[in-house]
Amino acid sequence: MRVLSSTLLTRAGFAHAFPLREASDDDLTLALSVDAIVQVKQVHGARAVAADEAAGAEADAVVGRGRGAAVGVRVADCVPLLVASNVTGDVAAIHAGWRGIVAGVVKAGVGLLGGRDLFAAIGPCIGPCCFEVGLDVAGEIAGAAGAANVVSPPSGDRAHADLRLAVRAQLRALGLTDDRIDDVPGCTKHEPARFHSFRRDGANSGRMLAAIATRVGAR
Repeated sequence: MRVLSSTLLTRAGFAHAFPLREASDDDLTLALSVDAIVQVKQVHGARAVAADEAAGAEADAVVGRGRGAAVGVRVADCVPLLVASNVTGDVAAIHAGWRGIVAGVVKAGVGLLGGRDLFAAIGPCIGPCCFEVGLDVAGEIAGAAGAANVVSPPSGDRAHADLRLAVRAQLRALGLTDDRIDDVPGCTKHEPARFHSFRRDGANSGRMLAAIATRVGAR
């Protein structure tokens, strides 16, 4: 198995994939049954764009609409977030590192996607076991999430932050209930055999392309 999937998105009929480190882009297009996956130039910000405006765009969320559209984001510790509308069949791929979480990329991506009856899947990312940051960054993440429990009690001038939990808190604030948010587990830094990790490997790290395709027809 070269890709992981969300039970929630699968049951809703959305082709998608969270790849393991050995997966190629061809594996992804095959898993999604598409010819190409639309991507953006990721900059750790909060801009979201539609797929037909994505070429050369600096953004961290991309929304796909219409038959056969697929969108994706590349990650190597940051949170890959895939969101889908069960009404329209439209989808969004969101790259949410700590800077994006603080800047509001989750809200921007979900807002551009729009629609009702949304499902979201949070993919493998760096876990709280490995994501240690300064207290200033920890405070920014907790403030952006509106939840103190996303940060561990400090040890000296450092603390551990849970980016997965921060994204979930932001999704809840946008109206998604817990039964509409799925977790695809895995800590990218802690599992070198499965995932790329920038924090572990630095400039030698690869990237993993999390992607989702639109679904034709409402349910």
